[in-house]
Amino acid sequence: MTKLVQLVLAAFTMFAPMVIPVAASEVGVKLDTSFAQSVLADVCSGTVIDEKAIRQSEDVKHMLAHFLQFRDYFTMDAYVAARQKAAMCEKNERDYFRFNEVLERRELLADEIEALSSAGAEFSKAVTVMLAPYMPPNMSYDGRAVVAVATPSCGGWSVGQDFFVDLPCIKGDTVGLQYLIAHESYHGMQNLFMPEVRGGGPFVELLAAIVREGTATAIADFSDVDSEGAYTKLSKRILDVNARRVQQNFDLLDMAVGYLQARPTAKGYEVVNNIGLSGSYDAPFYSVGALITETIEAKYDQKYLVCLMKTSPEFFFAAYLELQKQDDTLPKLGGSIAKVIETRMAHKEKWPNCAIKH
Repeated sequence: MTKLVQLVLAAFTMFAPMVIPVAASEVGVKLDTSFAQSVLADVCSGTVIDEKAIRQSEDVKHMLAHFLQFRDYFTMDAYVAARQKAAMCEKNERDYFRFNEVLERRELLADEIEALSSAGAEFSKAVTVMLAPYMPPNMSYDGRAVVAVATPSCGGWSVGQDFFVDLPCIKGDTVGLQYLIAHESYHGMQNLFMPEVRGGGPFVELLAAIVREGTATAIADFSDVDSEGAYTKLSKRILDVNARRVQQNFDLLDMAVGYLQARPTAKGYEVVNNIGLSGSYDAPFYSVGALITETIEAKYDQKYLVCLMKTSPEFFFAAYLELQKQDDTLPKLGGSIAKVIETRMAHKEKWPNCAIKH
């Protein structure tokens, strides 16, 4: 066992949360390094790549389908050409798929992939322990965390119950990788039990996005991590920024709701999403959702939290509005959002049985 493999195993063991029993739900997240290994095997091989196999690869097709919605040059032909050039150890002038970084770091990346592959079982166990308590009983989730290299962008993307993550962006931060995949895998789980938002307009769409991102952020909580890894440090910086402006974030959400009421359109939602839910401004609405999540769970329990998530997103915010009335120290949801929520939740019989606690 190499030293890097030993360090990876130790990291998963050190930062795995305490096991909390959960009733009859099954959660599994498998770490899959085969996509990254296949790409790295081509890099600087000096051979003609297997173009047919690449074009038939489901992982390649999923990656390109995801990024093609953002830029029209993320095509299969462009990817095959870039991968062939990398096979000849040549840099791409227009490096759409970021092969140049792989060329520069291929030996280090190979070591990281080997270490992750060897630690796959421990990795899966650590992620499962984090997520299992937040799955409804009598449900199962069988996800796949796909390690990738040479992708168009840092971060990751989801396809069904699979989550893809760009390894070069993690820069050896094993613990950061674990928490990132836990966050994104939880989105895959949410797809199994959270209702689709249909017909509620941009206001409900915004609430649903905050519930999804806020709960995933609270569950994979980087504030629990003591690590100097690059991705962990970035995530903790974002937490620190939002911790200094908690009430301002709540106020911003209220202004966003007022903006949507005046502009209840897809364009209006896009503006609000770019400000509150993108990384451009450190995702302040993730922070709002995470704080609401933590408050509800602390007051009640995980079962109640999951119950709320299984309903329309208004219930999640209505529950917090009740709690903020009881505790003056809590950050306050503003008048615009409170008025809309209270109007929509005026009749108690609308509450699901498991959520009637107030």
